[in-house]
Amino acid sequence: MHPVFRLLIVVTIPVLAACADTPNESTTRGGVLTTNRITANRITANRITANRITANRITANRITADRISVAHAADELLATEDGRELFSVLVSCAIPETITLVANVEGTEFEFPGEIGLARDWLYHALDREGQGWVSACLFARVNAHDVALPISIRGPDHALATDRDEREAFSLEEGAFYGNLFEPLDQPILWIACRGADQAAGETGGLVDRDCAEPDPAQPGLTQCGFFFAGDCASFQPGGGAACERFSDHGEFYERCHAAPIEDARQHEHGQVFREVITSYVPL
Repeated sequence: MHPVFRLLIVVTIPVLAACADTPNESTTRGGVLTTNRITANRITANRITANRITANRITANRITADRISVAHAADELLATEDGRELFSVLVSCAIPETITLVANVEGTEFEFPGEIGLARDWLYHALDREGQGWVSACLFARVNAHDVALPISIRGPDHALATDRDEREAFSLEEGAFYGNLFEPLDQPILWIACRGADQAAGETGGLVDRDCAEPDPAQPGLTQCGFFFAGDCASFQPGGGAACERFSDHGEFYERCHAAPIEDARQHEHGQVFREVITSYVPL
């Protein structure tokens, strides 16, 4: 039996923070102030890899079921607990918190609530390249090598990633930045990239103790401890040090225009493009 999706529109009354900042100024989207992008990271890299083929299939379809059900593309993904976990994170990254997807899989109902809303158009169209970049960056930032749920603050140049002052003060340790594309052709490796943030480069402290995906793996040069491609430090933290990203937004506390290698080496890198869909993660002290 193919799973059947239906949309539940959940009416919510948002609590408006006194000071919510996006990259430049406070913002509203559709009259609702978007704040507090604190989310849990809980998915492991091997679960993503194991479900990559089925995850790729759903990008060609809209994610809702009002006309074209994603059942035929997503039934295999939803058939296992690991697949449903991956689908849940994809939905929470892509879809706003006012919408919950419900799947009936062989008589059992599963809910997949939206949360952040980085690819709202996926509700109506195939996931475009920009949407793939944002959903991928969000997913990669939430990977945890230890398979435990830890709160992180994710930030970036999209209004859906707005933060307020309280969040920035509570989550003040800069881990790193994540970018790439999960949905690359299947004959190529997953393009997941991380650069190391200022506090992660300074050493293990606070919430960074349980976060390893932006740290280089001494046993596998060029990779992080989660198996991501390691781009080096996000910025030049030491004199003469390289930087993977071109810009840091002090107002929003996130990196922009990042590369798969330090900028001076990026042109010669296999993945020489500039990544614009970048998410910077922070953890508590």
